[in-house]
Amino acid sequence: MNPTISIVAPVYNEEHGIEEFIQAVADVMNEQELPWELLLVNDGSADRTLEILQEKKKAIPQLEWVDLSRNFGHQAAVTAAIAHARGQAAVIMDADMQDPPSLIPKLIASWQAGNQVVFARRTQRAETGLRRLGFETFHKFFRYAIDFPIPANVGVFSLLDRCAINEVKKLPERNRFLPGLYSWVGFKQNFVDYARDDRSAGTPKQTFKRLIKYASDGVMSFSYKPIRVLGFMGLMTAVMAFAIALYFTAKRLLGYEIAFTGFTTLVILISGLGGLILLAIALVGEYVARIYDEVKNRPAYIVKSTSMDSNND
Repeated sequence: MNPTISIVAPVYNEEHGIEEFIQAVADVMNEQELPWELLLVNDGSADRTLEILQEKKKAIPQLEWVDLSRNFGHQAAVTAAIAHARGQAAVIMDADMQDPPSLIPKLIASWQAGNQVVFARRTQRAETGLRRLGFETFHKFFRYAIDFPIPANVGVFSLLDRCAINEVKKLPERNRFLPGLYSWVGFKQNFVDYARDDRSAGTPKQTFKRLIKYASDGVMSFSYKPIRVLGFMGLMTAVMAFAIALYFTAKRLLGYEIAFTGFTTLVILISGLGGLILLAIALVGEYVARIYDEVKNRPAYIVKSTSMDSNND
């Protein structure tokens, strides 16, 4: 019998904290009078994470795992988790205890009240320093940068009803920003607020480079504004150049002497315009590169092995 609730999460080199997460989820779900499963996607871990999952399954039969052939990245691993979830609803979360398992009953209660997409919305974060500043800056910028309304301060931690799961599974893009996709599919949506905790063990697996890519995927997947801003800047530059040319032409026709002190001004203008042109080319190149990724049509992930029956997708 398929479970009613699937708890799904990607795991990557989480040998020091994964047992705590599994036990915390089991303790919470055993108090719910609903059939459940805990599905963990091993995203190419190089430590003992998969061995621990295999050992824990002997004690917790609701635990299932999917082992990817290599590290495909957080969003691809979450995509695999959603694709393999068998429940009528799936709670998607991270396994580092920053997404508290104690919030799961509130997400389920909101789903049972008729909501089909339930976002866990952060009211505060445990991160400090530059990492926290980066997250806050991104969410403030993101609200103004995108064309499609996406809730602020939400991540992958959420609950999706089976109808929403099925629609997310149909979305083919490779450069995925899942919080945006959750919102894009529509259906009846709601929020459950929580304070994001610190990691229970280990260090963050999302490097600064990956976070930058995640942010750019979010903006470029849901907005054309960067291109439009560059177009506006180009138009303003052309208008300014035309106005300057008109000014000097008028002075020459009226017989005024034109003194060119010129070298510094020319260097600044040429450098500024050259930088703007290179920025525009780079931005267009980012959009083209994403088109190239989509045209190649490679799978987002490859499954190496799984504890689940081959008949259950």
